[in-house]
Amino acid sequence: MTQRGSAPLRASGVVVSAETYGRAMPSSLNMFQAVASRQLSLVTRRQMRLAGVSDRQIDTLVKSGVLQRTRPRVFAVAGSSMSWEQALLAVVLAADEDAVASHSSAARLWNLKHRPPERFEITTRRDRRVRLEGIRVHTSDCFDETDIAVQADVPCTSFERTLCDCSTSMTQFELGRALDDGLRRGVASLRRLEACAERLESCPGRHMSVIRKLLRERDNDFDPGGSASELRVLKLVRLAGLPIPVQQHRVRVEGRRFVLDYAWLSPKVFLEYYGLAVHSLPSAVHYDNDRLTLLAGAGWKPVVVTDVDSDDAILRKLATALG
Repeated sequence: MTQRGSAPLRASGVVVSAETYGRAMPSSLNMFQAVASRQLSLVTRRQMRLAGVSDRQIDTLVKSGVLQRTRPRVFAVAGSSMSWEQALLAVVLAADEDAVASHSSAARLWNLKHRPPERFEITTRRDRRVRLEGIRVHTSDCFDETDIAVQADVPCTSFERTLCDCSTSMTQFELGRALDDGLRRGVASLRRLEACAERLESCPGRHMSVIRKLLRERDNDFDPGGSASELRVLKLVRLAGLPIPVQQHRVRVEGRRFVLDYAWLSPKVFLEYYGLAVHSLPSAVHYDNDRLTLLAGAGWKPVVVTDVDSDDAILRKLATALG
């Protein structure tokens, strides 16, 4: 934070004068400002103490509106923009030094193509006793350094560990789609997933047999495909002047969650690109058939295109479905 003339600062709905801000900000706070700049404008009481800031000075900063309490022992710096990532990081910092965002929270950080319903979830060491209101806390003794990563400035489980931790809250097909998307984006590795699967055991909330099956279906020469082809479909739609669909539209049918690649909501038409490398697997064929049946029963009309469809064939299918 920098003081510019006598302009007021706004924090937590309180306008703070530059004079008050200056009196509340001793030079020793320069060190904790550097920490906050790396933590989405968040800082803990412990970090401020290490920077030489006394509890009395911290209380003054809070009373003057320069700092805002967000979680126990965690503060946001005045003027910082609130975001989901900042709120999640505040939870991680409030837990303990070893805590990381995990499960559905990590799935959102990694932008998994499919992911469990979102909530704040963290994982810490089993010998820790952490209780935070509205937060689901997991504990684990099995954490390798390769299981830890940072996404959007938030410490979290790696892509591969996140996939393992979500193995009971996502279907095998959803896990496979998420893995293949991660491989295409270069944020996932079959080698790292195999190493993670060797370390972890099944337990309540984690079914490693599902992860090992995904690995058996994908050898070292596996091509996840799909990404460039899906972009090709969207480009065709735009060039043809057809209505632009909603991408990654989420629907619930008979208690099951589905994500539609492209959806036209008013005619209830959806298009899915089926890469043959993935959708020819027996598990995928069974899932696809079951999925299409349920969606059709709910009034959705599917348009399925594959690697062998020409541009003209794709447009004909779409034009027919959209009327």
